[in-house]
Amino acid sequence: MNLSIQEELQPFAEELQRYITPGFLEELAREIKFVKRKRKFSGSDLATICIWVSQRVASDPLVRLCSRLHAVTGTVLSPEGLNKRFNEKSVLFLKHIFSLLLQQKICEQTHIPNQLYAHFKRIRIMDATMFQVPNTLEHIYPGSGGCAQTAGIKIQLEYDLHSGQFLNFQVGPGKNNDKTFGTECLDTLRPGDLCIRDLGYFSLEDLDQMDQRGTYFVSRLKLNTNVYIKNPNPAFFHNGAIKKQTEYVN
Repeated sequence: MNLSIQEELQPFAEELQRYITPGFLEELAREIKFVKRKRKFSGSDLATICIWVSQRVASDPLVRLCSRLHAVTGTVLSPEGLNKRFNEKSVLFLKHIFSLLLQQKICEQTHIPNQLYAHFKRIRIMDATMFQVPNTLEHIYPGSGGCAQTAGIKIQLEYDLHSGQFLNFQVGPGKNNDKTFGTECLDTLRPGDLCIRDLGYFSLEDLDQMDQRGTYFVSRLKLNTNVYIKNPNPAFFHNGAIKKQTEYVN
């Protein structure tokens, strides 16, 4: 059975109610400067509109959204005023809320054996997920081209399995390349980290960079990739030069 976007978002909205409070929302809104001073439209109001009151916020008329907001919270706002609130800061605000929920769920459900702490400072898990959105958004979120719909969103996430902390996070177009994101995250590596990534991020250059930075990694190999180790007993010419074809063994 195919679920609508609204049906898919409903469990997300219900989970958020367990973790966030109006006080947290106001503090977050000030931190990212969505709200710079006390105003009649708060961070809690934005979350109410976008998460709990209407999951059709992208298509519902502004007049209807304002009416629902007033019915639930008592906040009075004109359609023009609400339209101005939908900006880059509001997007950042909602991204932070999404990140919070993922982090809380990871910490709840992940149990790491204590002996692993002695070997690795951080266990870095990197993965991505992609989902389709209406084709009207293709100019903002172009898809990967592998399906009938032309618009898609890809979420990239790298987190530390020890602490649940988000190390790298990105919401972008579905066509974005996994390998590019993996390379961009190399600068956040520390000696003693363990990186676990799937084949979508595979890059011999990146693995070499990890090795040079004192970082461990676990990765499958792509087809036609050969692994060589130093031959402890290579062959030599009479002049003492090593025979190159015997320097490494497969």
